[in-house]
Amino acid sequence: MNLRVLEVLVALGCLALFIVLLVMLPAVMVGMEGIAYIVALVIFIAVLSTAGYMVDKMAV
Repeated sequence: MNLRVLEVLVALGCLALFIVLLVMLPAVMVGMEGIAYIVALVIFIAVLSTAGYMVDKMAV
């Protein structure tokens, strides 16, 4: 598979995950909505950076 296409698919998947986390976490963490948004952002950054690392590792 072309690496550019794979990178775009990974980015879209991570964006979908981020949107789901933004919707679901505040509903689950009632009373701690601010922390829920921060947790969603941290999870998004961790998943996106891990996926980027894996795609970069495939390119070599």
